[in-house]
Amino acid sequence: MKFIFIYIIFFHSFLYSNNINIMIDGILNGSNKNSNDEMLLQIDGMNSKNSPNLLILKGLIEPDGEKSYSYFKSYIDDSMDKKYSELAISKISEYYYIRGLYVKSSEWYKKIIMDYPDSDNLEPSINYFLNSLSVSGKLDSAKYYSKILHDKYPKLKFNSKFYNKDNSASSINKNKKKSEIGINYSVEVALYETYSKAISVKNILSSEGFLSRIDEFPINNKKMYALRVGSYKDRQTAENIKRRIRSRLGLSNLIVIEIKI
Repeated sequence: MKFIFIYIIFFHSFLYSNNINIMIDGILNGSNKNSNDEMLLQIDGMNSKNSPNLLILKGLIEPDGEKSYSYFKSYIDDSMDKKYSELAISKISEYYYIRGLYVKSSEWYKKIIMDYPDSDNLEPSINYFLNSLSVSGKLDSAKYYSKILHDKYPKLKFNSKFYNKDNSASSINKNKKKSEIGINYSVEVALYETYSKAISVKNILSSEGFLSRIDEFPINNKKMYALRVGSYKDRQTAENIKRRIRSRLGLSNLIVIEIKI
């Protein structure tokens, strides 16, 4: 009788964990047909101690960026089951990037590059890693790693501006003189009332090779999400990127904004 009871608990735990994994995989491969509210009903009352992957599922369906980050971070910190570690690290990296915390972002993207060299997301991770270093003022580090990564992965297409021969000390100094001290330029794609809408357009931009971030700020006591591309030293570069986005994606109402640094 005791054996049967233990077996029932084990079998229930197995079904419980398997159902969570099915929902996670459905979200990742686009086959999920349930809404976030429907999935929340299914997992209501479930405990992450029984299945750590529940933290991943909650992170994926949580619309609030801060809460979503906390689920992924808890998974990395507490979980012994590392089935979705790469995914969690990727989401944490993205969280820091869209919040403008570029030093932290570069640290987490570096984990993907170093620990998961066969990752399907290696190319965009390298792009975000180098861009995070550059934007946070670590241009020398960006050049150092870009040269190493370019030699190691010559078939990957990532930002070549860091390792091109044209980036001599003289040309860099000339560009610095042209740019305004303390001002960078970004292309603002749009303002959104929900984080989920901003992230969906962000994913479209990423698929076309445009590195973007989501800046959060209040307007009339209401939280808004600004989707922005790049952080450039001169306005003309930002204008060129704006034209490329409009041409590639057909997005209108793009504006170039000044960011004080």
